Amino acid sequence: MKIARAGSRLARFGRAALLASVAALGIAAGAAHAQGKAMTAVRLGDQSGAEVDYAAVWVAESQGYYADEGIKIDRKTYANGPAALLDMPSGSVDAVMAAIAPFMQFVARGGDLRIVMSVTKGNAALVGLKKYHSYKELDGKNVGTPGIGTIHDAILGYAEQTQGFKVHRVFGKITDIAVMIDKGEVEAFIGWEPASAMAIAQSPGKLHYIQQLPPIKNSESLELAFSPAMVKDHPDVIERFVRATLRGIEYIRTHSRENVAEILAKKMNDPKAVPVVLNAMGSVILTDPRMDMPSTRIILQTIAKQGKIPPELVKDVDGWVGKYLDYSYLDKAEASLKKR
Repeated sequence: MKIARAGSRLARFGRAALLASVAALGIAAGAAHAQGKAMTAVRLGDQSGAEVDYAAVWVAESQGYYADEGIKIDRKTYANGPAALLDMPSGSVDAVMAAIAPFMQFVARGGDLRIVMSVTKGNAALVGLKKYHSYKELDGKNVGTPGIGTIHDAILGYAEQTQGFKVHRVFGKITDIAVMIDKGEVEAFIGWEPASAMAIAQSPGKLHYIQQLPPIKNSESLELAFSPAMVKDHPDVIERFVRATLRGIEYIRTHSRENVAEILAKKMNDPKAVPVVLNAMGSVILTDPRMDMPSTRIILQTIAKQGKIPPELVKDVDGWVGKYLDYSYLDKAEASLKKR
């Protein structure tokens, strides 16, 4: 993480002098925000085609809430959550937005992180040919997933385990859903948003949501987690980041879906994608910052049955997850917002 700090006396020398002074110190400078404080760049890992899933963060960014907290997001985009987590031990990212399944598989293999809040529930839309209307109808068919370590593969596994069917998995890029189905490589694809809604928009006469929400009530999906180094060295930055994100959640809660969709379409660099975003918003729950533990237990027990993590770890899911879940930043952020 690159942090530029400048006092009021340095500020009087102007931007050029400030940058020269910072460079001499060997520290990368960030732009100063309105209150004159230095900006902190947080390297944040997310996934391609996932702007709707992480709406709270991108809405907060668009409204300047991170800037208000002296934070600038340095976005690092990966193919999926497991890929983003691979960069955390090396120090290449400070925080990752990913799902509970890859997070807990990461720690099961010896990784370390701190989950500080939930950002999304749902987020496992099943898109496929219009002739299909249920998971079970895909028995024996080729079904695409964005990776074996993803929450989407876990949700598909849960459907198989509880509904008594089995698919042939085909792993592919989330952005290739429409292409894979059009080529006949898969009959359906389980993935995130807005990539899933975009696939339908590309082939509206051929594709639809077979099931837009997961077959688990209030299904926990995505969380925000910080690296151990951030927890140790910059706990204040984590609290500020969480506070800004909470303001993003409140914005989503208090503004129209159309307004939020316009912000997210702009983040996608496609202002005309508002109808796609509105469709995608039906796949996610974006306003609950605490994890849903009943669904979390189901998901982690499912991946244990799939052989992705040792079964002894899910004998006490709450205790295991609790070792890596820290709500102290969320509690402080919520308390500070109530005082405003």
